[in-house]
Amino acid sequence: MVHSKHLGTADVLIGEVKKDDLSDPAEIYKKLFEREYGITRLRERLEGKRDVGIILNDRNRPTPSSLVMDHLMEGLGSFENVSRVHIATGTHKEPTEVELREILGANYDNLRKKVHIHVARDMEAHVHYGVTSRGTPLYFDRSLEGHDLYIFVNSVEPHYFAGFTGGRKSIIPGMASFKTTEMNHSHALSEGSRTLALKGNPVHEDMEEGARIFLEGKDHLSIQIVQGPGKIINDLRVGDIFTSFNEAVELARSRFCRPVKRRYEIVVSVARPPMDTTLYQAQKAIENGKLALKDGGVLVLVAECGGGIGQSTFWDLLTSSSDPEEVLNEIEKGYVLGYHKAAKIAGLSRRASIFMVSSMDKEELRNGRIEGFSDLDAAMERAFIKVGRDPHILLIPDGTVTVPMLEEDRT
Repeated sequence: MVHSKHLGTADVLIGEVKKDDLSDPAEIYKKLFEREYGITRLRERLEGKRDVGIILNDRNRPTPSSLVMDHLMEGLGSFENVSRVHIATGTHKEPTEVELREILGANYDNLRKKVHIHVARDMEAHVHYGVTSRGTPLYFDRSLEGHDLYIFVNSVEPHYFAGFTGGRKSIIPGMASFKTTEMNHSHALSEGSRTLALKGNPVHEDMEEGARIFLEGKDHLSIQIVQGPGKIINDLRVGDIFTSFNEAVELARSRFCRPVKRRYEIVVSVARPPMDTTLYQAQKAIENGKLALKDGGVLVLVAECGGGIGQSTFWDLLTSSSDPEEVLNEIEKGYVLGYHKAAKIAGLSRRASIFMVSSMDKEELRNGRIEGFSDLDAAMERAFIKVGRDPHILLIPDGTVTVPMLEEDRT
């Protein structure tokens, strides 16, 4: 939890916590899975399958993969049927061995030799599947070829331009080439690409079309998990990747979208682990927090960011000029993956101030229109100078997934 003497009167926005009589996450998961699908049905589905491929998120997502893997292996009954465990990194860097141990959990020793880590920039490692109707060239990891059953494990949370994470994102960007992801993400500059939006969202629709093309004729099963504050498992859906995702989305809307009656002079948005590793990931907390921010207000991002900027393309562009208009004009000349993040920050800086409490270098942040602080009290004192001593303050303790919804936006 974030502590500051200045937050005593703040409104706090927390996603819904679903009550359960169980406290052990593994038991909660098993109970929900049994309700939705059942271990008996899972074993029947796995019967006769000799080449199972399991697709898991990397550690940039809060998906409880190790817990799911424990349960899956119980259903499989043997490690022999699993030919490959794919780590869907998207365009992220490869996970460390420590992170792989966290992903695989107790199954690490038995499955490590079967792990394939996706590398988006290795074009030779991808197979061409065609082109979407929006012109996205579809290249997917060659190692996915040949499985007689694909099992996708993902979690569903709001996403600031894809609408929601989960589902089709296991494929694009999860196992897609850099070229494919870059073209798909170029649509993030569209007005329709925003938090909670699926219908009319070109990023989502392009992802889904690409996923359908990849999965045509392939047998697959999808486990989509919905988590609440503190990453407590709230619910899940099991089935084909599209139906299970859409059903999980409706659950996630009720868990993560919280009503607010006003806009605030100060919004404190916290990026919780693992989303606080780099600014590239933590920026999602800015995007959600700004939805409740008044023009002329202050958005305070709280994120340790021990990994620094992360993928730096957006930062290189953002720091290339002191004029936000020049940054936005540069993006119009041609999209490069990450430019959407530069556009979002540049756009917000035109109407509000962005502060950040982290371990990052303050001078580096200043170059990107963000004022850095070592502690929250200092950031709040500075914010009061900007907006006055008696502001309305909103605290979002899990800012990368909690979405404030103004009454005017819900009508």
